[in-house]
Amino acid sequence: MSIIVAILALGFLIFFHELGHFLMAKACGVGVLEFSVGMGPRLISRVFRNTRYSLKLLPFGGSCAMLGEDSAGSGDFSTAEGEIIEEEREEEDPWIDFDGVRYRESELSRRSFQNRPGWQRFLICFGGVFHNLLLAFLLALFVVHFSGMDRPVINAAQPGSSAESAGFERGDLLSGISLDGKRFRRIETFRELYLWLYLHSDSIKENSVLELRCQRNGQEERMKFSPWYDKESGKYRLGLEFSGKRVRPETVGDSLLYAYQELRYNVVVVFDSLQLLFRGRIRRNELMGPVGTVTVIGDTVEQSTRYGLFNAFLVLLNLCIMLSANLAVMNLLPIPALDGGRLLFILLEMISRKRLNPKVEETINRIGMIVLLLLMALIFLNDIVNLFNGAYRNIG
Repeated sequence: MSIIVAILALGFLIFFHELGHFLMAKACGVGVLEFSVGMGPRLISRVFRNTRYSLKLLPFGGSCAMLGEDSAGSGDFSTAEGEIIEEEREEEDPWIDFDGVRYRESELSRRSFQNRPGWQRFLICFGGVFHNLLLAFLLALFVVHFSGMDRPVINAAQPGSSAESAGFERGDLLSGISLDGKRFRRIETFRELYLWLYLHSDSIKENSVLELRCQRNGQEERMKFSPWYDKESGKYRLGLEFSGKRVRPETVGDSLLYAYQELRYNVVVVFDSLQLLFRGRIRRNELMGPVGTVTVIGDTVEQSTRYGLFNAFLVLLNLCIMLSANLAVMNLLPIPALDGGRLLFILLEMISRKRLNPKVEETINRIGMIVLLLLMALIFLNDIVNLFNGAYRNIG
């Protein structure tokens, strides 16, 4: 049952992403040939108000195939080809059939995605990313209302540490951190501080200089100090003890702020994870694709049911916030065939006022999509290996 819930949750996130493209395309007057959840062969398909809506076999993708869009942009190379209806061939303005979706020949140019102004194509491509961010924010509003936010509130400094003499006070709210005079990292949740410390665990040495920004009675305080050596772990640490309590919002403003901070944290996690990946600090069995995602969601939700169904529901929503933010960021990467790649082409066009040859753009996107599909196949195989060797049980 938990696996079914996980598949439905992942399918809903993809649906909401494609819905962003769909609604923006409709608002801009672009014809939508097919709106689908999933990839591959159709399981259920109906034409309604001149758009085909489909549920496809593989639940790990989706598409909003638009009139005039190249086939790679459809998500699974399934964009329908238009054919003149036989009995209309002699007509002045015949109907063109796209697998059940029909347009007059005179409408094709006006309703084509490729013929829309650059700013409209930009909004359509950005619509999916915006929808994922919006969904993550709305879910975060619900979650923080019930479970609060893990604010990085300082309780005390480690006795004998440099932090003890730096001037920290109980109740100080950490807002930023810097190592050896480098750029400050904004910190809004305890989880983000933990992640920063993990990223810099190899860089914090005996002679390092830490600088923290804290909020105290509405004023910003800055403290510089040296790291504290933890003999038990053999590592250098801040030497500060933080409150482990989650703070629930008291006002509407608090709710909006905490929801934004939850969204921001999940976006930051994606960028930090990419940094760890490029630095070689993520192992093969820690890489996760759709199968691994569904497995971990299912296992995590199942384990959390021991604390009650509502708690399991909140855990599921937390995972959906993470995945929705992940979808938004990954789709913004400037990779051909992804939204980010298309947005980059459109931005270059808007700046230079010269459009790339549509055939060249289609070829680039097609190659990009093939590479992505090959990468998905490798990740899928990695998921299967991890599934059988029990790697995901440790994560869940």
